[in-house]
Amino acid sequence: MKSNLAILSSDQKSIDFIKKNKLNITLNLYANSSRNVDVAETFAETHKIKKYYGTYEDLLSDKGIDFVLNFLPSGIKFEYIYLCLKNNIKVITDYPIISNSNDLDHYNELINSRLINNLFLIDEINIKKLYQESIIKSNIHFSKNIFQHNETNNSLDKKDVLFELSPELFFLIYKYRNQKISIFKKELIFDNITNKLIYFKCDIEINKNLKIKVNLNSNKLNKYLNNEVERSELYLNYPIYNVNDLNSFIMSNNSFENLSIFSYYPYKLLQGVINE
Repeated sequence: MKSNLAILSSDQKSIDFIKKNKLNITLNLYANSSRNVDVAETFAETHKIKKYYGTYEDLLSDKGIDFVLNFLPSGIKFEYIYLCLKNNIKVITDYPIISNSNDLDHYNELINSRLINNLFLIDEINIKKLYQESIIKSNIHFSKNIFQHNETNNSLDKKDVLFELSPELFFLIYKYRNQKISIFKKELIFDNITNKLIYFKCDIEINKNLKIKVNLNSNKLNKYLNNEVERSELYLNYPIYNVNDLNSFIMSNNSFENLSIFSYYPYKLLQGVINE
């Protein structure tokens, strides 16, 4: 019998991901939710989903749900990951899992209780690539110029170029967590409205053996900064790098053993440098 999949938010991104990875073949599209019940109802009818709910909390109280796809905004995503896992619902989500240091204690609680085994993190950009490069090089230039393609593009749609859009840098730092790491801050620019970090330049030195020059930029800044870093376009429709693990996670009746958890050790480390 197929397990039941629920969509925590009624958006096209979720449906595109389900179809691209053929989750509609292995799972029943069971329920969706929205903070607007009319939106949830229309979405359910359009995509032939059995149930719909006008709140996220009502959806999570449905005992028929086995998996939840959570593409909520980063500011509220972790709260519902936590509630899902506490309700013994497995979660499929994207980076970042947390958005502030206050979430770290609850995140560690999930790790210590092993509920984290029921969380699957989608890898859309090859999170391990930068670390693999660091094994064979002593000097690395890590640069990103993030171009967001959004029909509703406006001054409030920015994402933090470090904490929300650079998981491969976090993964690398975590891998060297037992080394002596020094971070030298060069330049920071925050958005005037959202206060998100939209330009970040620093040098990271790992135990004298590895040096990383970091240059991150959003597409909202001037041409000088845009030309300084390589362009990186983010599209959800690219194949995910851990699709085989995703299929194993879905088909297993037990907790997921090949953990795809993401450690947030670098979060406090980098946050401390930024706030100096």
